[in-house]
Amino acid sequence: MKLTTLLIRTFLPTLSLAAAVPLAGRAPRLEARQAAQDSVAAEFCTWDHGHMDCFDTSEKADAVRLAYATGQCLVHHDGSRHGNCTYMPAATPVCGEVILGKFNMPMHIASVFIVLIISALGVYMPTIAGWFVKNPNGSKSVGHLDAASFGREYGFWGNVFFLARHFGTGVIISTAFVHLLYHGFLMWNDKCHGTLLFAPVAPTIAMVGALITFALDFTASHAAEKRFGAGSGLTSSTPAETPDISHTEKDMVPHNGCCPDAEAAILAWQNKELWRVLLLEAGIIFHSVMIGVTLGADSSPSWTTLFIVIIFHQFFEGAALGARLALLHWLSRWRSFLQASMFMIVTPIGIAIGIGVRQSFSANGRAALISIGILDSTSAGILLYTAFKLLAADFVDGPLKNANKKSLFASLFSLFLGILSMTILGRWV
Repeated sequence: MKLTTLLIRTFLPTLSLAAAVPLAGRAPRLEARQAAQDSVAAEFCTWDHGHMDCFDTSEKADAVRLAYATGQCLVHHDGSRHGNCTYMPAATPVCGEVILGKFNMPMHIASVFIVLIISALGVYMPTIAGWFVKNPNGSKSVGHLDAASFGREYGFWGNVFFLARHFGTGVIISTAFVHLLYHGFLMWNDKCHGTLLFAPVAPTIAMVGALITFALDFTASHAAEKRFGAGSGLTSSTPAETPDISHTEKDMVPHNGCCPDAEAAILAWQNKELWRVLLLEAGIIFHSVMIGVTLGADSSPSWTTLFIVIIFHQFFEGAALGARLALLHWLSRWRSFLQASMFMIVTPIGIAIGIGVRQSFSANGRAALISIGILDSTSAGILLYTAFKLLAADFVDGPLKNANKKSLFASLFSLFLGILSMTILGRWV
């Protein structure tokens, strides 16, 4: 008993001192960690798996916190990763990752206005050119022009309009195949979707889009003929409501018994043409939004190349739409201007949206893949239906079927030039 008491008295102070040393060393470390966490707001820092990550701006720190909160993988331009990137090699792409490169805010803001101006030039040039084309009687209208109207007798603006018309058809065909349908396949076959139960999603959506367009086109055509057919009360129209009908149009539009006279047949034909241009514009606008969002949110080293390609893309698409809008010469200039302006503003709006969501937009996230895949595939179906209907109306069933060699060569040259130009741009966008 005395021996036990002697051992306790001998070693108890030593054990107490040994236990106190780790506790004394741990307290400063805990205080240091607490101090580091308390300085997050001042130092733009965030706590990351046992260490503190600090950034030069509060914007970057907020983006990292958002990545942790949403489970995304955030990649900075220096290669550092934050968020849900556990055990992933640096070179491995992560589904849903948000890449924050060197974002040039002034250039991105400038791109909104540059794309706006280029889109305006593309869509307004053929539209305004149609206003200056002169009829043989001296009035200004494209009502006397058909798909084969090419030569000295049609003047400078008439020939420019002819070339823009067929160039635009080529642009629409290439856009449908090379840009939209191909991108639809890419979006729906991305590995971030996993294994799809039904693989051919993109062509199926495109087919549905084309069939819906056909149904709308058929319904509109039937409604137009019913409206302007027998008993429709054409004589009740006021002079202000009477459209601009040229003598050439009376010869161009077939009178298939749908309507009581040639003027009624032209009224029905004009309504159908207006509806088809609206469908064409819808197909172009649907995918233009996501093009803008992608450009606005992108901060990769290839941003400049993408920006230049989108400039040409917008100009060519605008020219294609403007050429078809100009054919609707019976519309008021204000109405034509309004329809052209819808195309002009949609991509810049998309860029502005992309700039706003750049810290959370993931190009390979499921939400982006699904939305872009649906819009691109649907637009492909709309434009495929519309493009080949325009092609058949001009060449197979239209005036170019029996046109002279000069007009036929010029139209085919413009058509394939439009196809080639837009197909080359498919290398980048």
